Amino acid sequence: MFKRATLGAVLPALLLLGCSGEPEATSATAADAPPPAADVLADVVSAMGTGNLNSISLTGRAWRVRNGWMQTPTADPPWGFRDDITNYRRTIDLSRAASLAGGETFASDIFNNPPTAGVYTQNIAAEATAWSQKLEVWLTPWGFLSGAAANGAELGTGTLDGVEYRTLTWMSPAGQTAPSGARYTVRGYINDADLVAGVETWVEDAFMGDFHVVQVYRNYRPIDGLMVPQTIEQQRGGGGVFGVFVADAEANPGNLAELMTPPQPAAGRGGGAGRGGGGPGRAGGAGGAAPNPADMAQDLGGNAWLITGGYQALAVEFTDHVKVFEAGQPAARGDEIIAAVTAVVPGKPIRFVINSHPHSDHTGGLIPLIRQGATLITHENNVAFLTMALNSPRTLLGEQPLNAVVEGVDGVTVYEDAMNRLELHSVPNGHTDGMLVAVLPKQGVLFQADFTLPQPGAMANPFVQVLAQYVADNNVQFERYIAVHAAATPQTRADLLGAIGR
Repeated sequence: MFKRATLGAVLPALLLLGCSGEPEATSATAADAPPPAADVLADVVSAMGTGNLNSISLTGRAWRVRNGWMQTPTADPPWGFRDDITNYRRTIDLSRAASLAGGETFASDIFNNPPTAGVYTQNIAAEATAWSQKLEVWLTPWGFLSGAAANGAELGTGTLDGVEYRTLTWMSPAGQTAPSGARYTVRGYINDADLVAGVETWVEDAFMGDFHVVQVYRNYRPIDGLMVPQTIEQQRGGGGVFGVFVADAEANPGNLAELMTPPQPAAGRGGGAGRGGGGPGRAGGAGGAAPNPADMAQDLGGNAWLITGGYQALAVEFTDHVKVFEAGQPAARGDEIIAAVTAVVPGKPIRFVINSHPHSDHTGGLIPLIRQGATLITHENNVAFLTMALNSPRTLLGEQPLNAVVEGVDGVTVYEDAMNRLELHSVPNGHTDGMLVAVLPKQGVLFQADFTLPQPGAMANPFVQVLAQYVADNNVQFERYIAVHAAATPQTRADLLGAIGR
């Protein structure tokens, strides 16, 4: 954490630094040379009206991608399902690099249950140090300029959304670094009117590697002496995940302390949804001593095993290798799966790992399996996204690249040799259009993720109905219905078909 020097104090120093020690240029050279970064920063501060800005409060309405990042019905953007946030207000205290935002929502959940009223809150406390939080301040035009003044900036050029801009780039303070020890990069794109058109940074992510986050700004207008964008959009993974339509703004609000005080949680209301998605009936990871790997492997017969624990997996032995279906989360779960498979099938490599679908709570465990050389099999709709994600640089984490090989399938794909047969069935639905389920005919098993059967007397959600209809229409035969998110009691084909009255 650092304290921002005021722009008035920092900019003259930057101007002196930009000029000191430089040989005197000829008039021709001076005319051709680009201005120093400090001059460009001063021009932007002047055009944006932020010379005396210490805090700002925005009001309007906002939106967020439904269910959150990597919980969308499609892996690739654009993600069309959005939830509105009304009565939105965000206040940013630049002197402390802190931010508090709030609003009201009325939204459905990941399993398409009826919408319910809720409260949106985003609190970036001054004492927060994680870059994944602080970037929410530094990506704003005002936070970016504050950081550029405090940390120095270099002038360059770059392209954003196909348009070439001048850029100002600065690095995080020396004490705020990634796990690798590298400082974080913040780059702002400056348009011809000396306004901030966009700001980007990268943050470490266990799955995405050097995760690119960019915020773009459009339709500036003057409000309270500032130039304020009317439209703000944050993009992750190449698509919009959050946006604001700004109706009004106030510079240096007199009631800053009040605006920066988080509201008390409503009685009986839990916290907001996180990245995970699974649903009811899942087996969560338990604390305590790690289980014996061999004890995690439940024999399904016919050289196939259910790897129990949080986010169950399926291991199928073939003549010269093993295929694993599902890896769950986090990366440590992938390590557990590897250990369990090695314990029951020693000497055979896990040559393939199959992803049920690309939601965040079903992908983190892929990392260890891919790092040891397994090819990833997924629905063809997920190939582009997973290839991009898994082959991003991992420099902020201090890790070597994964060099992932990703193969796409669709329809019914069969893997069979003298030892076993594994069928992958594509079952797209409203939960995701990139869903695969596994069928083991010899063992009489259908293994699936997120097709959670309803409680007795309740109606099945639309996704379960899709799978049940698929099984009925295609006469898919099995006895045991086994879930990644383990059910409390054994389930059968008859239980699934009962969801559609069969």
